Amino acid sequence: MAVNDISSSARARANEWLAYSQRHVDRVVSPPTRQKAYDWVYDLSTERPVLFSFVAFQVTLSLAPLLLFAGFAATTIAVSLISAVLFSLFWIGVATLFLVPTLCLAFTISTLLWAWAVATFFTLRWVYQRLPFSVDRDGRIVTHDSGGKKIIFAKKDGTGSEFDVKAEVVEAKE
Repeated sequence: MAVNDISSSARARANEWLAYSQRHVDRVVSPPTRQKAYDWVYDLSTERPVLFSFVAFQVTLSLAPLLLFAGFAATTIAVSLISAVLFSLFWIGVATLFLVPTLCLAFTISTLLWAWAVATFFTLRWVYQRLPFSVDRDGRIVTHDSGGKKIIFAKKDGTGSEFDVKAEVVEAKE
């Protein structure tokens, strides 16, 4: 009874596999097209048996070498693609060993330069705020005398380095 169970299970699996294969073949070549090909081969075999037998022998004996060559070509392509991917991944990994320290160094240097620029900015702003004079939008120097008056210096004739007192403002308020 166990032998019958095994053989019926094997038959069921074979039938499932055959149905699965048939569905995929139907998807590639429709049944009417396949039937036309079968009919053509049958007609050729009955009308010209000598030609059919010659073609059948040629196909039968050439099929194994053709399939072996196709398998070899597919395997060669697969191996070369896998080798190319592995070769590329290896050299990308080597390049990463140089890239990571370079990026760390660049990050460190750029952070130090940024910190230096920010510190310089805040230092100069602090110094500028404590100067006894300032420069207005028109490029004139503005200062305060000991009495609290605002004194504005402007360039003579708009050029050169000589300044002239343009105006005095009484009681500058800040």
